[in-house]
Amino acid sequence: MKKSLIALAVAGALTVPAIASADATLYGWMTMAVDKAKDSKLDVNTDGNSPSRIGLKGTADTGIDGLTALYQYEFAVNQTNGERALNTRLANVGLTGDWGTVLAGTQWAPHYSWVTATTDVMLSSVVGPTHSTDTVYRVDNSMAYVSPDLSGLQLAAAFAGSSANDDTNGDWYHVAAKYSVGGFYAALSHIDFNADALETAVGDDVTALALSYSFGAATIAGVYSDLSKSTGEDYNPWDLSATYALTDATTLKAAYADFDGDGKGYGVEVQHDLSNMVNTFVGYGHANSELRDSGNANSVFSTGIRVKF
Repeated sequence: MKKSLIALAVAGALTVPAIASADATLYGWMTMAVDKAKDSKLDVNTDGNSPSRIGLKGTADTGIDGLTALYQYEFAVNQTNGERALNTRLANVGLTGDWGTVLAGTQWAPHYSWVTATTDVMLSSVVGPTHSTDTVYRVDNSMAYVSPDLSGLQLAAAFAGSSANDDTNGDWYHVAAKYSVGGFYAALSHIDFNADALETAVGDDVTALALSYSFGAATIAGVYSDLSKSTGEDYNPWDLSATYALTDATTLKAAYADFDGDGKGYGVEVQHDLSNMVNTFVGYGHANSELRDSGNANSVFSTGIRVKF
């Protein structure tokens, strides 16, 4: 995943016309943010909320009626002249049909994409003090099933296993559900961590609930998480967020996070879209002294631009 991957990425970019004919999409974005954190010097060229990336995804005909193959590769792009240019974010293949979708590889956990992402609304580094509930994002060595849309209800089940971990059956087991009707959305997720290494690093299990409601140009959302740690202590962070589309191009955002205990943060952001592919943003996030002392987040002023392709 060093110079050879750069060559592959460049080769892929040079063969876009051929790729397009194979029902594939080359996609990604580049984010450039300028941050000024409390008691720190100005930091130019940060990732903002998430790193720049390049990916390839698409479908392939299986020759079986109603059955389609899926594939996706996505890499985070190092924006400085570092040793490692690309890092794998996603690498999965699967099958989909009227019965649902099965994916295997490195993929998004429904725990994030369905639940904790509900309040992950910032583009800037303001996400640090305003988002406390994430436990897992993307997961390696995993297999997942997602049901079709059942009149607004979807179900998911996943597990992961790697011979590198000292478990006997699997690293973790995951179930999730989401439901939407009108402007109302609800999602629930549970993960049971089984490998000793994960129980030590993360915890025994985690359950999280997300609720949101959209009305007109506004959306309000909240996430509550219950993480059981191997030390016997529970960690119960929660987030709130609100967005309002002031115009078709300008969105106002606000968020609050309780990191379970004395650590708390809040933030505001303005996102202005120059086009569908070009987003600018400016925001401020405040972390109280307890949150700063814990090392989880810092107060920050952040502004920048994201260009998608």
